[in-house]
Amino acid sequence: MAIETPKYSVIAADKKFELRKYFPYITSNVDLNSTDHASAGSSGFSYLAGYIFGNNVKNQKIAMTAPVMTTKTNKDKFRVSFVIPSSFSMKTLPTPNQKEIDFKEISGMTAGVISFSGYTSEKKINKKIEELTKWMSDNGHTPVSEPIIARYNPPWTPGLFRKNEILIPYKT
Repeated sequence: MAIETPKYSVIAADKKFELRKYFPYITSNVDLNSTDHASAGSSGFSYLAGYIFGNNVKNQKIAMTAPVMTTKTNKDKFRVSFVIPSSFSMKTLPTPNQKEIDFKEISGMTAGVISFSGYTSEKKINKKIEELTKWMSDNGHTPVSEPIIARYNPPWTPGLFRKNEILIPYKT
């Protein structure tokens, strides 16, 4: 059985870059202090996994989705997000038992995307952000928010087989 991911259409593709139009989806989120994307992702995963594994007022299990997303919100703050399965709406989501978790409806977005394999070190993330930012700038696309680091695989997946992406939302 495949894991659900946000739905999108490809607007344009250019070698390793894509422009995508994402359709609406909902995320569960936790904001935390951290020094890098990896440690933020690990800490945030624990909060959000607890919620989908039943740590909510209904003790309801919710299917795992991909990717796990991290966004740097300022110097030492990160937002970690899970996509909520499309079978839920904001009205049907069970209330989390942890006050740190919130939800956001993403009404859709357009984003420049670069995909890559391997582990997501800060050095590699920064290099990919730089590549994507340059490509977007060269093609007249202005970012409207911080880059989103999207990781698609469980931690035991060997580096060569990991799928990662950097998404940078832009103004259309």
